[in-house]
Amino acid sequence: MNSLKLIVALMLVTGSVMGQSTSYQILKDKFRDQPNVESFSCSGWLGRLVFKMAGEPEFYKAIQDLNHVRVMSIPTEEFATQRLTVNGFRRVLRNDSFEELAVVRDQGEVVSIYLREGKNNRNTYFVLVEEEDEVVAIELSGYIDPALLNPDKTTISYNR
Repeated sequence: MNSLKLIVALMLVTGSVMGQSTSYQILKDKFRDQPNVESFSCSGWLGRLVFKMAGEPEFYKAIQDLNHVRVMSIPTEEFATQRLTVNGFRRVLRNDSFEELAVVRDQGEVVSIYLREGKNNRNTYFVLVEEEDEVVAIELSGYIDPALLNPDKTTISYNR
């Protein structure tokens, strides 16, 4: 009986550390098995390798403590089919303790960046990319060093 309790406790601890956010799980559950919805998950090591190979040294250095990457691509018509909106999903993010860091609008695309701070730099970042034909949701867990993303200390401003 004690070994069963230990196994259950280890599963709960491991699941909470490595698990995805409630927001991502809700999105995944809503669009599971829908046509043209693609999703994948990879370790932080593989995510870092991709940026190293892409020749992005500043970004590669900033994501040294990245643990996991999850990506989902959802056609916009699937949102309508499920009677959902991107703005409705933004409310889900806020209810899941995500704080909006930035919104960038460029040539018809809207990129929204969210952060949910965790203990010991165990943060969760959520990026929503809205395009005309699809919405891409990206969840990153770990720590991204903002000082290394902006080594020149450039000030960025935007209007909503």
